[in-house]
This record gives sequence, C-alpha cells and structure tokens, in this order.
Amino acid sequence: MSLWPTMLLAAAVAPFGMGVASAQDDAAKKIVGAWRYVGTTIDGVPRAGRGDSPKGLIYYGPHGEMSVQIAPDIERPKAGAVMTPDEAKIAVSNYIAYFGTYTVDEKAGTVTHQRAASVQPGDKGNFVRAYEFKGDQLVLRPPNSKQEITWERIK
Repeated sequence: MSLWPTMLLAAAVAPFGMGVASAQDDAAKKIVGAWRYVGTTIDGVPRAGRGDSPKGLIYYGPHGEMSVQIAPDIERPKAGAVMTPDEAKIAVSNYIAYFGTYTVDEKAGTVTHQRAASVQPGDKGNFVRAYEFKGDQLVLRPPNSKQEITWERIK
C-alpha cells in the first residue's frame, strides 16, 4: 500500500489545523496591553457608588502578569499626616485594586484573574470573566451576571 494518498491528505488538512491554533493564539495575544476603564453597567444601568467619572486601568502582560485598579470619582479628603479610620474607610470604599496572573481560555471565551494580593480585606480567589472584543473595547462579564465591565485599549 502506498503512503502517497495519506501524505497528500495530511498536507491538505495541516493548514486548516494550524489556522485554528493561530486564531486561538490571536485571541490570547489581543488581550495583552493596557486598557482604560470606561464603566460598569448592570442590566445596562451604570453601577452606583463610583461617582460620575471613575478612573481605572487594567493591564495584561505578555508573560501572564496582570493588575487592575478602579478609583471612584468621590472626594477623599485627608485632615492630617495620618489617616483617620473614617478617612481610611472612604479611601477603600468602592476602590478596586489587585494584581496577579491571568490565563485565557479561548474555547470557553474566558479570562481568569488569579489574584496574588488585593487592597480589599479578605479578597481572595480567582475571578473568571467572559470576554468580548468590540473594536478597541474589551468587555468583561462575570458568570451568571448581567454586569458588564468595559475597557478601552490605550494606544
């Protein structure tokens, strides 16, 4: 039996398999970079508690490192050199900040943040988010939620 037909079939099919892997690699590479916080909505309504113009940044590095900060647009006065307990509470309320590593599962369409540390007390574990690219925007959605966290690529 000749191997010629088998070799022809393998040569014909190989580019298709490589194209799928390449498309998946492209999705993981696309998330890499710095993204500016646009806003969070729940059922299309802006999330309460962060003021009119919250600021934030999420960073996905090429080696699997990540960090995120979202600062509410609220007055945070400081009376003296040392924060009072009330000032500390205001500083942390509705402020999101953590860092760690991330993994992308292209098949599931999710990114998982493995948090190493967080500013929020008791904040542990992983965050899994469905992701969607819309032009220069990245939309993250927690599972079983109507919440959308929108970021815009910084160029």
